[in-house]
Amino acid sequence: KAFFTMGAGIFLVLSLLFHHPVQSQTCEAECTADCLKLTNEKARLNLDQAKVLDVRLPTHLVPLKYTLKLIPFIIPDNFTIRGNAEIEMRCIESSSNITLHAADLSIENDTVTVVEKGGKKLNIDNIDYDEDREFFIIHLTESCTVGKSYVTNIQYTAYLKDNLKGFYRSAYKDEESNTTEYLATTQFQVTDARRAFPCFDEPGIKANFKVSLGRRKDMSSISNMPIESMGVEMEGTDEYVWDHYQQSVKMSTYLLAFVVSKFEFTESTRDSNVRFRIWSTPNSLDQTEYAKDIGPKVLEYFESYFNVPYPLPKQDMIAIPDFGAGAMENWGLITYRETALMYKQGVSSAKSKQRIAMVISHELAHQWFGNLVTPSWWTDLWLNEGFASYVAYLGVEAAQPEMKYLEQFVVTDLQDVFSMDGLKSSHEISIPVQHPDEIAEIFDKISYKKGASIIRMMNHYLSTETFRKGLTNYLNEFQFNAAEQDDLWRHLTSQGHKDGKLPLDMNVKTIMDTWTLKMGFPVVSVERNYANNTATVRQDRFLIGEVTDGETDVDYGWWIPITFAAAGSSFENTYNENWMKEDEKSKEMAGMPENGTAVVFNVQQTGYYRVNYDTTNWNLIAKTLLEDHSAIHVENRAQIMDDALNLAKSGLLEYDTALSVTEYLSKEVEYIPWKASLTGLEYIKNMLKATPAYGDFKRYMLRLVDPIYTELGFNPKPTDTHLQILLRTIAVDWACSMENKDCLQNTVRSFAAWMRMAEPDIEDANPIDVNLRYETYCSAISSGGEAEFNFAWERYKRSQVASEKATILSALSCTKETWLLNKYLNMSITPSSGVRKQDGFKVIGDIAANTIGRSLAFDFINEEWDAVHDAYGQGAFFMSKLMRNVMSDRNKNIEIKNLKAFEKEHASELGTATRTVRQAIEGGEANLAWMKKNYDIIWSWLREQNENQESAKQEENVWNLILN
Repeated sequence: KAFFTMGAGIFLVLSLLFHHPVQSQTCEAECTADCLKLTNEKARLNLDQAKVLDVRLPTHLVPLKYTLKLIPFIIPDNFTIRGNAEIEMRCIESSSNITLHAADLSIENDTVTVVEKGGKKLNIDNIDYDEDREFFIIHLTESCTVGKSYVTNIQYTAYLKDNLKGFYRSAYKDEESNTTEYLATTQFQVTDARRAFPCFDEPGIKANFKVSLGRRKDMSSISNMPIESMGVEMEGTDEYVWDHYQQSVKMSTYLLAFVVSKFEFTESTRDSNVRFRIWSTPNSLDQTEYAKDIGPKVLEYFESYFNVPYPLPKQDMIAIPDFGAGAMENWGLITYRETALMYKQGVSSAKSKQRIAMVISHELAHQWFGNLVTPSWWTDLWLNEGFASYVAYLGVEAAQPEMKYLEQFVVTDLQDVFSMDGLKSSHEISIPVQHPDEIAEIFDKISYKKGASIIRMMNHYLSTETFRKGLTNYLNEFQFNAAEQDDLWRHLTSQGHKDGKLPLDMNVKTIMDTWTLKMGFPVVSVERNYANNTATVRQDRFLIGEVTDGETDVDYGWWIPITFAAAGSSFENTYNENWMKEDEKSKEMAGMPENGTAVVFNVQQTGYYRVNYDTTNWNLIAKTLLEDHSAIHVENRAQIMDDALNLAKSGLLEYDTALSVTEYLSKEVEYIPWKASLTGLEYIKNMLKATPAYGDFKRYMLRLVDPIYTELGFNPKPTDTHLQILLRTIAVDWACSMENKDCLQNTVRSFAAWMRMAEPDIEDANPIDVNLRYETYCSAISSGGEAEFNFAWERYKRSQVASEKATILSALSCTKETWLLNKYLNMSITPSSGVRKQDGFKVIGDIAANTIGRSLAFDFINEEWDAVHDAYGQGAFFMSKLMRNVMSDRNKNIEIKNLKAFEKEHASELGTATRTVRQAIEGGEANLAWMKKNYDIIWSWLREQNENQESAKQEENVWNLILN
């Protein structure tokens, strides 16, 4: 027996922990020498000291099986976990230590045992803890024998904190009892399984898991596998029982999951007898139907797509009230933020429904890519996230073809990531990482969206069938094991050669290394020779902002699949016959169309590169768009708009040329080109909105937006397609922000009607179109005052629909009242305010996007840094998102100076946001240079267009008078 101090008293810890009466405990004080307290919540001291980077475990032992017994005490003022971990290991190199990961655990040293399986007990010399590496080290008096297996048993206490990582607690209000209910749940990716139990916490180190969860009788538990025996009596107590789970398949620690709660579920069973359940709070069970419908369809599609059966007998999906990420792909038990799983017809928008479909598809794709085959180390994180991001589009397209989700890829992923990957501070997609902060930093657009984009490109240059066969071969060889990107390249090369889709003198590794081992991407410049229908094609690295001498990266080169089509011809063939090699700076190409016809390179924007043209071809493109924009494929229209505006932004194209391409938009009726155009024009809007030129920008934009706003109308139509609904959303957003009177009147009128209702919380009585709620709420709150703000806040508190709560939370930041914005900022870090911890960082970011809140948010971060850091600094995802939102779109000297001062002052505390802050400063400097070079040019162009339009109007009015 060992005694150690816990909380206010002395507790007796029994060496056979789970064979004696269970007592809940508090544990906050320091442990004595008999109990080694493992904590990662260190005081921020000596923060200038360099981080330890050699954090990989020694390789002399491999785990075979974990037997885990955990009892979470979900009790206020306690919130602890009693744990017992038994780990069976095989010795593959002789050594006299057992090194495991452990963090924030109180391990009872004298309970630790090591036994040779089927043999003797090994003597322990001493136990040590390397806090920087989060290593728990058992030093033995003798070395292990190669080939033999050993079992170590460890008893400990862990903590159910509210920090959204490890084994943590969440809470919700039960509407029937009007009480706060707590649950215990997990988030182990990337390095937080070690907060729940000592383990080999690296992705490539897989083992089987046998889990037992203790719970109160009025609760239920779920884990990765089905329950083997439920509600088994626990010795010494009639309050708690055991749930024993089937042994898992071989898997990584970060994919293990447990939830103990009072949740309820709906279910369906597929033809292959996979049980599919959707869990939520009892109040929200009616919001699980959509997930229950689409989830099994997507899972079945992926079984067919990968041609590899889903390996588990069940799939649970659960909506967690407090959740840091969007979702987590735990094998057989996927955890979600409520907004990523819960949908209510008539309350949740089409955009919300699409996001839910995408997140479900993404996480189910991980059951193969990431779970069945896992990256050996986080360097190849993109293999997980890039593949799941790309094939998620395929899953949604198969289950919900009416969404046309695959068509949206170019604007949602490819063009979006260009903005980050065009920075000098971008990073390689496959990047060496060590420290947990470095790992968390690369959960960014590069891993997800660039990964998805280059995989999509590969799908097109290999052909879909060849690509799928190669994936199947890869998954079959490495199932239940770990792999590296070169393993995938080998299988795709082999299949490409076999199918005749890849020339025998080429291989996928050579091509893809230029995309994964280099940061950035190329701009392909096309200079046509109109006399002989040829073109000179050149590749250079694309960089955002003006490029100075020495920054041209002359050695940067890529293997680029080249495709092109003439305007008016077919744009359906995306398989390329032409390549630019890595060492080819330029290349002559034949087959250009006749003089007078525009050529468009990068058919359907399947390649990960921008395209620039000679002035004549740009003029031909603009002319074609004005005369018959359908002569160019819808995805290429989106590409042209995005390329033109960003090439001009970087000084590679004159702004008068780029802006002339936008003039056709008054005739455009498709969502994809509009989305791309407005995203590009949003940059100009953000740069100009505090300048005298903004009035002319608004007048020009109204000329473009008014026709589509008028055609679609403010109110929905029964015949609306999914993409028309999305298009109306952005048309209303821009029409209102550019002060279209009809739009503003509609939003204010609708919101006022809602405020006048006697019972505004009746869900189906809200008079505002479900797909325009954010736009309406934001516009009305912006033009209103305290009454509108308070009314919306009350609706937020009373709503039971997660998507509606999220919509209101964002819209509240639209107020123009400075004191309300300051109040809202303070609420974002106040636990009792009603703003959940998972949402507070977004509140601050949304306020920063408000012109009036822009400086308030940055000042708030500065002045309340300790509180902000305490709230969000420990989360793997929060701080980087917060910094990105607060620091974006800066374009004044004083603002850049303030960003640099902030970085200098807090450099040692930024953690996962270090790269984000650096990118914000680089982006700000590019904005500053852009303003100096382009402000006068753009204002002059806008004035000229508006004057010409006014003159044309006056002339038209004169002719109308004459004719009448």
